[in-house]
Amino acid sequence: MDIELLTTIRDIDEREWLSLVENHSIEASYNWFKTMEDSGMVNMHYVLVRDRKLLAAACCHRYTGLFGIPLLDVSSPLGLSSAFFSRTPQETEMLLRKLEEIQKREKTLGISIFELKKKEFDILKNQLKGFIGFPMLGNTYIDLNFTDFDEYMGFLPYKARRSVRDTIKKAKKMGVRTVLTTEFSQWKDVAYRLQKSVCDMHKDYTFLLDKKFYCALEKNMKDSAELLLFFKDDTPLVFSLVLLTPETAHYKFVGFDPEYKEYQAYFFSFYEIIRRAIERRQKRIYFGITTYEFKEKIGCQKEELWGLARMRNLLFNAGLRAYLKIFKEFR
Repeated sequence: MDIELLTTIRDIDEREWLSLVENHSIEASYNWFKTMEDSGMVNMHYVLVRDRKLLAAACCHRYTGLFGIPLLDVSSPLGLSSAFFSRTPQETEMLLRKLEEIQKREKTLGISIFELKKKEFDILKNQLKGFIGFPMLGNTYIDLNFTDFDEYMGFLPYKARRSVRDTIKKAKKMGVRTVLTTEFSQWKDVAYRLQKSVCDMHKDYTFLLDKKFYCALEKNMKDSAELLLFFKDDTPLVFSLVLLTPETAHYKFVGFDPEYKEYQAYFFSFYEIIRRAIERRQKRIYFGITTYEFKEKIGCQKEELWGLARMRNLLFNAGLRAYLKIFKEFR
């Protein structure tokens, strides 16, 4: 078997990549990685194991997290999906050796493998010696076993159902209107401003999308993404970016203007996305992390996600263990 290192997904045959990742998340798709590269938001490295055909891969990028500590992170950038694809211990060992080389070159203090599902985590934690395993924030989802939105409403508990109806009624009474578009570059300024308002509120700009991202999305994923915008007259209130497959919808990014909270457009956006997913006969919709209490009320369940990390020296590894112990206690 041979090991190969690339810096663009375009040097990999698309059909070969699809065969490797199979039915993995859209966040591990060929076009998502092209979008991320073209956005300029990350510099990607692709480690490949071949034996006449592509057998395994690890997609990584430099990430600053865990108290601002720089890590070489193996995960889908701006996603909630793993990007470590290995079926055997030998493939895992080959990928790890090359990741260690990249780590030294990038001068990061550790290697992390984020957003693993439980089955993936259980396999890798036995193959990656010295790595510390830990739970991450879970990804919320709703299985759409409904013929229409009314049936979904009937599935909700009475209080939640009444709240949904009141929100929809209020938004419509106040004249909130919806615009659905795939002309992402046309709306990049509006989307950027609305998302930045949320980032300003939380003093966290980790996932603030550069305007160039929307141009890259339009170039590479116009058939598998959509932008929902909510207006009062000509004033934009909320935007939601959704990634689409025939079977799933991924509520990825949201932004809103806090000065117009009374219009309830933020909550209204969830219900519109659910309605549209049901109409498309999609089987599941993912709503991401945070705001768990609200999402539970609208029928979301939580998918456990796990991580593995190893620091470059024993002192940092000990610090990581201490941090994770505290994290587990207050999680």
